[in-house]
Amino acid sequence: MKNKGMFLEAVINKTINYFWQNNIAFIQKKGLDLKINKIQKINNKLVVNDSNIYKKSTVDYIGCYNGSFICFEAKSCNEDRFDLSNLKEHQLEYLNLIHNNKGISFVVIFFSHINRFFKVNINYLNTLFKNKIKSLHINDLIKNSKELFLEFPCILNFLD
Repeated sequence: MKNKGMFLEAVINKTINYFWQNNIAFIQKKGLDLKINKIQKINNKLVVNDSNIYKKSTVDYIGCYNGSFICFEAKSCNEDRFDLSNLKEHQLEYLNLIHNNKGISFVVIFFSHINRFFKVNINYLNTLFKNKIKSLHINDLIKNSKELFLEFPCILNFLD
C-alpha cells in the first residue's frame, strides 16, 4: 500500500499545528538532509532535478514541550502485527539519546486497518530489541503501551 503513512502524518501535522496555535507545544516535522546537485528554471520556477540524501534522518518530529525536548517517530501498518525492522537502528539510537538526556521520546504506531493509534514508550521498545523480538502484535501494545484516540477537531493527543 503506497503512502500508508499519509493519514497518520496528516493527523500529526494537524495536531502539532493545533498545539502551536494554542501555545501547548512547539513541534516540527523534520525534513530530510538533502544535497542539491542540479536546479533548473522551468516556467519561471526553480525546480530541483537532482538531489541526494547525504545524511541519515533521525526521527520524524522534534520540538519542545513544557521545557523539555521532545522527539518521536510515526509509523503505520495495515495488519495486526508491526514489524520492528521498520524502526531503523539510527532512529532507535536517537530516541535513546534524547531519553537518556531527560528528553521525551516515543513512537506512535497507527494500525490503519482498524483505525487504532498507540504511543509506545522507548523503554518498552528497548526491551523488545534486547530480547530480539522481531514484531509487535497489537495485543502486546494494548497491554504495554498507551492507546491514543482522535479528539475533536482531529487531534491526536500524544503529549499526555
